[in-house]
Amino acid sequence: MLLLLLGNPGERYRQTRHNLGWWVGDILAERAKVGFKPGRGDFFVAEGRIGGQVVRMVKPTTFMNESGRALDQCAAIFGLEPAELIVVADDIDLVLGQIRIRERGSSGGHNGLASVIEHLGSEEFVRVRCGVGPVPAGVDPAEFVLDPFGSDEFIVAREMATVAADAVAMILARGPVAAANVFNRKPPAPEKPANGNAGAQRPGEGE
Repeated sequence: MLLLLLGNPGERYRQTRHNLGWWVGDILAERAKVGFKPGRGDFFVAEGRIGGQVVRMVKPTTFMNESGRALDQCAAIFGLEPAELIVVADDIDLVLGQIRIRERGSSGGHNGLASVIEHLGSEEFVRVRCGVGPVPAGVDPAEFVLDPFGSDEFIVAREMATVAADAVAMILARGPVAAANVFNRKPPAPEKPANGNAGAQRPGEGE
């Protein structure tokens, strides 16, 4: 199996919304006690056991729009069928914290997924989408995904990346349908203050 983790290389992008795929890969690599190393192409690669299977985890270093080029290189080296591919990516159409697993589908406007589909020549691969939306009114989506998370968002995003890593492990252990039944749900709505006062002070404010 090959796990393709979409993101952009370099410190400038490390904490941005577009790099959720890389975050998930780092969590899985840490769990498997392996590290990413430069591959024989435009990617970093780590190999470990996840969900009972040996998996190659790949981070393209081509930048998002050319993710499929790194996939081509991996396919030439390792061999690859669409059924052996799982892609992890961010998604502005899902609210922050929401995860969605699909066995097939279009790119949904995601340039990294579009590149993968173009180079693979198929939409028949499993993808794990990690919500980073919604995009605020008047903000360019292309700029939004390249911005870092706010402090409150960062906490939610890190939790989501951990859950997405759990989802990948279940896909590998039990299949995408079983994993979708568990993980394809919206995150709980934020709790309202017990007294109904929306302006109530949060812990730590005003101290």
